[in-house]
Amino acid sequence: MMERIYQYIDNNSQRFISELFTFLKQPSISSQRIGVEECAGLLAGMMKEAGIRCEILPMGGRNNPPMVYGEISSPGAKKTVLIYGHFDVQPPEPLEAWDSPPFEPVIRDGRIYARGSADNKGQLFAHIKAVEAIMKTTKDLPVNLKFLCDPEEEIGSPSLDDFIRANSHRFSADVAYNSDGAMDSSGRPILSFGNRGNCHVEINHQEANRDLHSGQFGGPVPNPNWHMIDFLSTLRDSNGRVAIEGFYDDIVPPTAAEKDVMAKIPFDEEKTRRFLGLKQFAGPKDMGYWEKIMFQPTLEICGYTSGYGGEGTKTVLPCKTNVKISMRLVKNQTSSDILQKFKQHMEKHGFGDLEVTFRYGYNPSKTPIDHPMSKAVVAGVKKAFQSDPILYPVTGGSNPSSIITDFLGIPIIKVPYGSHDECNHAPNENLVIDLFIKGIKCSATVFYELSKI
Repeated sequence: MMERIYQYIDNNSQRFISELFTFLKQPSISSQRIGVEECAGLLAGMMKEAGIRCEILPMGGRNNPPMVYGEISSPGAKKTVLIYGHFDVQPPEPLEAWDSPPFEPVIRDGRIYARGSADNKGQLFAHIKAVEAIMKTTKDLPVNLKFLCDPEEEIGSPSLDDFIRANSHRFSADVAYNSDGAMDSSGRPILSFGNRGNCHVEINHQEANRDLHSGQFGGPVPNPNWHMIDFLSTLRDSNGRVAIEGFYDDIVPPTAAEKDVMAKIPFDEEKTRRFLGLKQFAGPKDMGYWEKIMFQPTLEICGYTSGYGGEGTKTVLPCKTNVKISMRLVKNQTSSDILQKFKQHMEKHGFGDLEVTFRYGYNPSKTPIDHPMSKAVVAGVKKAFQSDPILYPVTGGSNPSSIITDFLGIPIIKVPYGSHDECNHAPNENLVIDLFIKGIKCSATVFYELSKI
């Protein structure tokens, strides 16, 4: 049976690529509110053509874009699988860094270059084409399927939690499956069982009512950057650990089974440092690379804006400064608790005058690595990619999986179909065509394997 399905996929691969191009040409930049509603309509139409009953669901609020919900029931199927993916994309800037326009997909050296090609339109589209391939060759799916297509993942899915809590009956399922992110640099596929959360804040501070001449006013007029830098220096200790009181409370170290899995992840430290252009990795020195990513929270300065940053000089005394901070969270942390501790730290150290704004947050998510669905997904991935997958207890990125695992009570596993150098969130984002086709085959195979649980 799988041979017939694979053959259908191979025979129709060029059409699938052409249809994906149509999907990629439609901008859907959630942070800028560009094209998301139009993209929802396009996606819903493509899902209907594949045989999926589809609805465009308003998520409440005048400015909230609609979710695309899909469902297909199969006679005799005993398992229901919830597919999570998103169709919004990151802003394409800086445009001058792209080798081709971001919303005019092109193929170069076996890769599709376009914004959203890998993150996440191409990987989401693979599930839809898998449904088509099965329906065209066998008429019935081995499982019932539900699709949760998120229009706001790239801005933290601010509407999703409340919507799912109010409509939980729609999303009931036995297991959940997601394809997003990148495969291992070795080319082997990855199964990840969790992800870090995120608490993203923005801090603003202003002194004078306008930028001033640094000579005429420098001295008596305070520079807001010194106050901001003094605050930022309180956030870490001399060893580089986050100095916010209670930041590391209740985090859970890896289990013996998780340590065993981490030890099997291929990793060449020197090669990785060269690839990243680094002389050394950050501490703690007594903790391994993967434990730092999977089981340790972080606090990162993602952006700092003030004064003049163009070419040449401009002797200006800035009146404003803006800092963006992302705190990645691990299991047992919540964005609301960490936000409260962050604000308490500001007050305690005398920086209550700084204006802090919470931008978005995700709670961490985790599915046990010995869950019964694990063996089924491993089997499906191995058949489709002809390679043993690498198991990751947690990946470093964030997504709204916690509402699926913690509220709906559904275990979720992620299998990325993008290459390790997909350039997601960056110029020249790309999707390897061979991986796109293998991803379609993988989704179809995983559906059959999950039906056997």
